[in-house]
Amino acid sequence: MRALLLLLPLLALPALAAPRQAYVLRIEGADAFVDLGRADAAAPGTRLRVYRVIEARHPATGKVLRDRFLLGEAEVLEAGEALSRIGGAKEFLLRLEVGDEVELAVAPAVPPTTPTTTARPGAPASPTPPDAERAALRSSWDAALKLPPSERARVWEGFLAAWPQTDLAGPIRAEIALLRATPAAQPGEEAPTPPAESVLKVAGPDTALVGEPVIISLTHLAGPAPRGAMLHWRQQGAPGFQTHHMRAEPTGHFRAQLPQDSVAEPAIEYFVEATLEDGATQPVAGSATQPQRVAIKLPPSARLIERENRSRVRIHDEYVDFNRFKGNDVYNLFEVDFLYRVLTTVHSVRVGFGSYQGRGTPKELLDTDTAPKRVGFTYGFSELELRLLPSLAGLARVSAGVNREGLTTGLELGMRIGSETGTSLTVRGATIRNIGKRANLALAWDAVRGWPMSAEVVVTNEPIGEDLGVRLLYTVGRSVTPWLDVSGRVGYQLRDINHSGLTLGLGTTFHW
Repeated sequence: MRALLLLLPLLALPALAAPRQAYVLRIEGADAFVDLGRADAAAPGTRLRVYRVIEARHPATGKVLRDRFLLGEAEVLEAGEALSRIGGAKEFLLRLEVGDEVELAVAPAVPPTTPTTTARPGAPASPTPPDAERAALRSSWDAALKLPPSERARVWEGFLAAWPQTDLAGPIRAEIALLRATPAAQPGEEAPTPPAESVLKVAGPDTALVGEPVIISLTHLAGPAPRGAMLHWRQQGAPGFQTHHMRAEPTGHFRAQLPQDSVAEPAIEYFVEATLEDGATQPVAGSATQPQRVAIKLPPSARLIERENRSRVRIHDEYVDFNRFKGNDVYNLFEVDFLYRVLTTVHSVRVGFGSYQGRGTPKELLDTDTAPKRVGFTYGFSELELRLLPSLAGLARVSAGVNREGLTTGLELGMRIGSETGTSLTVRGATIRNIGKRANLALAWDAVRGWPMSAEVVVTNEPIGEDLGVRLLYTVGRSVTPWLDVSGRVGYQLRDINHSGLTLGLGTTFHW
């Protein structure tokens, strides 16, 4: 085969080259311009054939079919070195489009030559074959390309029989010897061919806006068509990827759209894999360790709204009874606070004041005439929320005030998973000196627009820091105006099966 590689320059000579494919490059009124010029034997009066190429994907097999159809003939009106101006009938020119294929209607004549040449003294060792011999050489080359070795050898033997005096006899005989030495394939066995690899391309945006549709597409360019495609995605910072099977389209594309509620700041990460016909998986774009990235930003209007919705004032009052309104295990909590959202790593700052008034009795004395112990705490507090990740925040609150014994303090720590104003899970723990400790778990959601809700479980030994009780709470709010919300809270709590009671609470929120 290496010997025949020496023939390639001869096969590429212009005199033997197949008619060069040309195209319509430009259309201006009644004139059109093609990339055939005098160098391609085009001259004024030369007739050209113009073809329309049609490509379509078969709906059943998925194969791309290509064919061309004759539109008509045109005439060269003016020939330049590389371009020609052509014209034709008016109806023909109206159908003409840029990109249509063009070729000479009649191939340029080849000057007659004799089949053999005599080497002159001092001529090169490999003289150029005559035109007819070169034509036969190209024909044999094309015929042998896709044949097994033994049949290729017969093709070249046939060429030598027709052109025994060729100057290329030596290289061709060497090629025949190599082909004959190649082991023959078994009957019915096809010559092995290297497996073709699918050529695939993934397209997706580099940036998108919050809530905007993000579409990732996969295009099959060449090779075996994939059987399926999978999009693996996650919000930046999430521990794992979610998998979405991409939808196949009749055009050979695969497409997937990310859930719009997951398109949130700061970014979406993804990678794409294709499933081949044999079931193997082929990586196409990115990987689990080096995913592709789509930066997510707030639209200008939404960012303005968020900047405006930074402040909040809330007034809340809650009555809690542990012993069926007997007044010996009860407290009332009243708070007013102001919150300002910084919207950085320090997400928000909250300050406020409150009044805690209660009466408590040890559980074993609740059913006696023992006078309850009175507790009270008038205080101010400050709370800081740190946004550690887009869906994870830490909360810390410090309170200080006075009670009947003098100055006292309190501390509360918490963590929120999710959105402050949407669905979230919050865990908190608090302690207030001389009053008690409290741990609570709250799930909040906003599934019904304008009706925020939450459910909460609290374990506490308030109001006097003695016996533990469990509280079950449900809160529902209502957006009355764009700047006013109201809420109500009901609950049930108990120290044991014989000592239980209700919770009632009301709240009002102003935000701007």
